[in-house]
Amino acid sequence: MKIINEQYNHNMEILEEGKEYEFYVEKLLTLPDGNYFILIDNWNRKYLLPQQYYTNYPIAVGSNIICNVNKINCNGKIFLEPQHPIYKINDEDIFTLYQLQERIKQRTKEPYFVILAYNQKYNKAVVLNHTDINLTTLPYNYKCKVVKVKKAELQLIAISPVKNH
Repeated sequence: MKIINEQYNHNMEILEEGKEYEFYVEKLLTLPDGNYFILIDNWNRKYLLPQQYYTNYPIAVGSNIICNVNKINCNGKIFLEPQHPIYKINDEDIFTLYQLQERIKQRTKEPYFVILAYNQKYNKAVVLNHTDINLTTLPYNYKCKVVKVKKAELQLIAISPVKNH
């Protein structure tokens, strides 16, 4: 998320990491690297939200949405995450864990692993605490807890195995 313009004003609230705020979806903007929703906060500051991750979200131009401030980096760049259309943080549900995937940390370039997961309600999820799971039994159903949403992907903690039917 990039702040497009910010005017200095003593009455403006500083967005805080981990808090939710309401934004107005002003329009859809096409840039060389993709399409972005232009969001406006209650203090008239503008932000870009990449459309590509949120095609299954009910985000419409002219509407208001609630976003969580997932991160503010050291350069002041604000990363917003719209409320998930199905799940909230700490929700629990059954997911099918099906494949180990290696990923690279953006900042440190270190590899790490997640287990891809899905269920009948949503198909873009990963389990972060994979070390306690017997990978030879995949696919396997687990009761999981939503701990974060990042770029429309549910980040889960596996709680307990569920017997496959």
